[in-house]
Amino acid sequence: MVKPPLLIGIVGWKNSGKTTLVERIIPALVRQGFKVATVKHTHHDLRPCDGTTDGERHARAGAFKTIVVAPNAWEVSGNRQVDTSPGLADLPSYLAAADIIVVEGFKSAPIAKIELRRQASPTQEHLAARDPHVIAVAADHATDANGLPLFDLDDSEGIADFIAALAK
Repeated sequence: MVKPPLLIGIVGWKNSGKTTLVERIIPALVRQGFKVATVKHTHHDLRPCDGTTDGERHARAGAFKTIVVAPNAWEVSGNRQVDTSPGLADLPSYLAAADIIVVEGFKSAPIAKIELRRQASPTQEHLAARDPHVIAVAADHATDANGLPLFDLDDSEGIADFIAALAK
């Protein structure tokens, strides 16, 4: 029986460093032998590929396939899809070859998540306090993780090792 891919969310408030962390953990996971795909949720319209979109950043980091879901459209590895955006639960079928699917955004999804906290964030509400799916916290400052594993936000290798252990 084939093991389904691990879905792991990277969540946090706006400008908490989600895309930057995803860019850093992808190559660390790939070096460990994992085939990594990403799913990104955005509240904005899809932009044309110009080398700077989050999906392109994920691909450059080593994701073999990327999906970006916007309010009225979605794309797979930069190719806009003509059908209606699937729900998060349906996306793994597009990424079945993955060992790990890193999900950026989708704060309220019922999947395991790592919450990012940044001292400079205007929103200081802790997601872990109300979301039982948050399994770890990464922060750039001292914070109460309520007994969950706590990582420095810059410890991308440690966070990747934590994810790798979940995928094994």
